[in-house]
Amino acid sequence: MKPPLALLIVAAIVAPAPASAWSRPGHMVAAAIAYDELMRDDPAAVAEMLRLLAAHPDPGPFQVAIDRAEGAERDRRLFLEMARWPDDVRGGPDDHPTWHYQLRAVGKGNATAAKGSGVAALALNLSVARDPRAPAADRAVALCWILHVVADLHQPLHSAERVAPDWPQGDDGGSKVFVRDSVTGQPVSLHWFWDDSVSRDGAAAAAFARARDLETRFPRTRFADALSHPVAAPDASEHWLAESRALAASVAYRADVPQATSAATAQSAAPGYAEAVVHVSEQRVTLAGYRLAALLKAMFAVRPGQSPGN
Repeated sequence: MKPPLALLIVAAIVAPAPASAWSRPGHMVAAAIAYDELMRDDPAAVAEMLRLLAAHPDPGPFQVAIDRAEGAERDRRLFLEMARWPDDVRGGPDDHPTWHYQLRAVGKGNATAAKGSGVAALALNLSVARDPRAPAADRAVALCWILHVVADLHQPLHSAERVAPDWPQGDDGGSKVFVRDSVTGQPVSLHWFWDDSVSRDGAAAAAFARARDLETRFPRTRFADALSHPVAAPDASEHWLAESRALAASVAYRADVPQATSAATAQSAAPGYAEAVVHVSEQRVTLAGYRLAALLKAMFAVRPGQSPGN
């Protein structure tokens, strides 16, 4: 599929930076939370999304995700694959690396120019997905990006970077900082340390199990203030970024954050840092799932005289 002209313009004018995303399993967990919410409150929205998804121009990853599943299990797997598809196509024609983040400098040092276009990407894909006149294939792709970008904007290191003598042009959301993985002991970027903090199991069953654990420990009432800001408000995505940026400054880049500039010099994180990362990440992924469900419900609300999605 040729992307709409507007997509090409956005992709062309924004310089890339080496930032990743929540890991694929992490995106699946956020999507599983949204799925649970929608199936309880608005199953018609899920049905309409899956109807549009049938026109997706890149069916391969979805066929792999389905495997031999049927019925409700098939639908669940398709929904989760929508959220991770933008990562599955990295390096291909549908890849838009700068859509996953929007970085601004935090802390001391000279500010660098903002990097990434996550907010604009979400707005663009919302406009395509909401447009009943747009080709179904374009709407299907846009839906995948919506599921993905909403979650990405909740990751603290997708919103901020540190400027310091070792990184005068910024550390690209921790991508140029190294630490030893708290599970494997291997050197990884600080960015990946955060990305991989919610789940490492890519099975659909594992994603739903993790989602229900998070829903139990962090119910919607836990986020009453955060969820009071309307998800369809023009400034909603900037609001989410501001939350993430505050957490980047206070937690991701706290005083004892790793400082290694190469994998060879990576050290273990300071005591308590890994636990803080998990604690924050679990809540951000859960909140992303709740907000994603609310956004999708609003998108596919049925009004008198209209069909879902119009």
